[in-house]
Amino acid sequence: MQRPIEVVYQSLLPGISTITLRLRYYSFFPWLLESYARRNGSTDMQEFRFFQRKAEALYALLCAHGDYELGIAGILWAGRELQVMAEEADPNAIVDFSSAADPDSRQNRYLENKGGAFGGIYASQLREMGLVRVDDPNIPIPYCTNAAMDLADAMSDQLGDLAEVFLSAVEKGQVTIEALDRLALMKPSRVPADSVEQEALAAVLMGRQQIAREPDVMRRQTLIELLRLAGELKRIPRADDAKWAWLNEGNSKETDRIDVLGLWSLYQASDLCRLAYEGFLSAALQSLEAAPYRRKTLREIVADLIEPTDLENTTTLAEYLRNQTADEEPETVAKQAASELLEAEKTCDVDGEVRASIRLLSALWRKSSDYSNSVLRRLRSADHFQSYATEIRFLEQRMSTPARSAFEEMISSRVIKRHLWVASRKFRNQKAYTFLMEPDDGQLRFRSRFSVSPSSPRIDQAVQFLHDAKLLDDKGPTPLGLAEIESQ
Repeated sequence: MQRPIEVVYQSLLPGISTITLRLRYYSFFPWLLESYARRNGSTDMQEFRFFQRKAEALYALLCAHGDYELGIAGILWAGRELQVMAEEADPNAIVDFSSAADPDSRQNRYLENKGGAFGGIYASQLREMGLVRVDDPNIPIPYCTNAAMDLADAMSDQLGDLAEVFLSAVEKGQVTIEALDRLALMKPSRVPADSVEQEALAAVLMGRQQIAREPDVMRRQTLIELLRLAGELKRIPRADDAKWAWLNEGNSKETDRIDVLGLWSLYQASDLCRLAYEGFLSAALQSLEAAPYRRKTLREIVADLIEPTDLENTTTLAEYLRNQTADEEPETVAKQAASELLEAEKTCDVDGEVRASIRLLSALWRKSSDYSNSVLRRLRSADHFQSYATEIRFLEQRMSTPARSAFEEMISSRVIKRHLWVASRKFRNQKAYTFLMEPDDGQLRFRSRFSVSPSSPRIDQAVQFLHDAKLLDDKGPTPLGLAEIESQ
């Protein structure tokens, strides 16, 4: 069920991923690519890669020196290197980073990935935002697009003479402690508010291009909503703040207008549906692990999970689902049930996991009426993917079925058999053995547990980017952030 969920949230924050951690890389890399083109110009990929990796290693060193910066690629390596130098008070002491940046070096690499932070982390997002080209058949190395030139020029202007200090050190593969002190202005947190670079970064982040593409519009609308939420909270919002606040949204009216909050609501409902199914699977695994020889039939596992509940065959599924959320808002029930589910999983309370999963699904069934068909179509993927939409349809098709029978079928076919099917496909197609339980002579045998957890939809990274762009601080939106809200 994860893939349809990813499709939704990736469309809402394009250009930001769970591993793009600091915004200033979005001006640093365009500036670096443009500097390489002007100073070197070689299109040999190996030569470019060594230059790029040396630049990233130096950037990690300057971010580890003095006030420590978080979210920097290679920062742990840089900290170790500088710790060795700590005993030397000489500002002219030299740090040699050439070997650590060599893609062919086998020891003490600043990053194991040969592509470095650019190739392994940022290039795909810079490309998605239209800032770099990495797939030109005539030019084998990456280069800036016209859209990135404002960023490159802004950082160049911000650095002034320090640009030469940085680039000369990159070419030598060596830097002095005194130079690291001077280069501290390059740290991600040191972008001056109201500077040309800050404005260029904010413009790209907020999708203020003259001709904004749909991904830019989606990202801007999400970021504006985060700024609004920060204003309501009067602090920096966390991912959970946004996910639960936005679950209350949802639009049942058919419209061609993209409703960003409605899509975030759909994301949260979809992720909660996945969480409920994980609760069933976790409970099934614990039941199986506790059995003699850690083996049971599928029928026995399902019976173990259903028996302690209040599910009966004298009540239809429709009646049962309505009773589970009677006199309460579905969002309130969902939040309480999700909390109970995570707590039950933590304390190995099998019965609690099952009850919370059932109540959570009941709330999500009621919530489903908030979403129009056009919004639910966002979950469409390949036929073999399950989603919130497919599982609500499963329930809707069984409204007159006894509640106990409906949930028995769900746990058996939609959860346990589904896990076995997905694991067998991964083994066949990818040679990855992901079975948590495995068939064994008509029974199922326990292999291992897993942790039930909500997904991470890039919201924390987006919040950090707003902070880096000087649009958000610890008290909420800054004057620059408020101006962005007002211009919406």
